[in-house]
Amino acid sequence: MRTEFEGGPNGWLSLTEARRNFDAMGDCDERCTQFVRAPLPTERPTV
Repeated sequence: MRTEFEGGPNGWLSLTEARRNFDAMGDCDERCTQFVRAPLPTERPTV
């Protein structure tokens, strides 16, 4: 069974690619960067 595919509710962007983009640039897609703010201190994960 194939678990990685493009399309669906995210259009051409797969969930894996969106996650990779988020790790690299803080958003799912470079076209969305203008709409993203830096996280507040309370929104950062505790590791």
